[in-house]
Amino acid sequence: MRFYPFYANTTQFINANYSRCSSSYRCFTYDRFSRNQWLGVCPCRYTDPILAAIRDLGYSAPQPSREGTRRNAHTIGLILPDIGNPFFTKIGHGVEQAANLHEYRVIICNSRSDIALEKRYLSDLIARRVDGIIIAPSNDASFATLESFTNAQCPIILIDREIPNLAIDVVQSDNQQAALKITQHLIALGHRRIAFISGDNRISTSRDRLYGYRLALDTAGIPFDSSLVFEENPSLALPGYVSTQQLCQRNALPDAIMAINAMTAMGVVQVCTERQLRIPYDIALVTFDDLEYAGVLFPFFTVMEQPTTLMGETAVKRLILRIQRPDHEIANIKLSSTFIERRSCGSLKNEAFFAVTLPFANQNQPVSY
Repeated sequence: MRFYPFYANTTQFINANYSRCSSSYRCFTYDRFSRNQWLGVCPCRYTDPILAAIRDLGYSAPQPSREGTRRNAHTIGLILPDIGNPFFTKIGHGVEQAANLHEYRVIICNSRSDIALEKRYLSDLIARRVDGIIIAPSNDASFATLESFTNAQCPIILIDREIPNLAIDVVQSDNQQAALKITQHLIALGHRRIAFISGDNRISTSRDRLYGYRLALDTAGIPFDSSLVFEENPSLALPGYVSTQQLCQRNALPDAIMAINAMTAMGVVQVCTERQLRIPYDIALVTFDDLEYAGVLFPFFTVMEQPTTLMGETAVKRLILRIQRPDHEIANIKLSSTFIERRSCGSLKNEAFFAVTLPFANQNQPVSY
């Protein structure tokens, strides 16, 4: 009976048995195994360890392309959770604009905040030998997927959202400071009961903005009221609608509402329109992210505008640096947002009456502000 040596892990096994083989032969072996074409490549007793090594190392079989299998094809992968969201559309524009300046092409994938789909896109992009990947992860549950691809020799940059304990470069807005500043603005206007309609708590932007909101209340000596904080489902057709309905069913309305993003703010406005509530006279409203043309059509939303284009450009520059210098120090880059004051916060409500009809259908009597 023949005995085989014990190996502590699959990597040790591969190094021990293939150390004298060329790198191209090892890649060929991995490729054949990943395609279930292993017969004749390697003795059968090596099957399980090599398949385990493929899983451990996150190996993906290369896809045929006109560029061949070389890594320097000047292509970047961009994975976004919702390309229909204007915020991510602007980020995509920033990434594409910066990539073109550096003569890179961009492959855009829409993960729809689906972890399984996100993992498939990552595998596909790496298999196609892109130079690097920029991703806005679905939520904290993306940790396992992203960690498994850190050994794939393909640089990955996070954008807009970070994941705790994941050693990857991040480019995002300073959400804590942005929420702190806009909440302080509401407090300075005399608002005390400020509701916050947040998003998925598994997403870092939601947690950071909640922290900034609470810090502003604490600094002003206003007790935190958990009943004024709502975690809205971002997959709803009009996020913010359900939470605002619940607020309006209470005995006392809040003085103001802070919405996690512009889409959620539109849900708030829809409820106010249906209930004949005037913004900002009956309730004030502020939000994050500016809707394109909103300031032109009706100067309404007070917002913290995130530097979406700059965020995309910065992510591309950081990715190119990571491609050129893989051992460069990991960075968490936070960009400042811009405060834009308009009528919805209530600071301009004492001016001469300014009539605005909100663009919502199915109303017999449109509400003017």
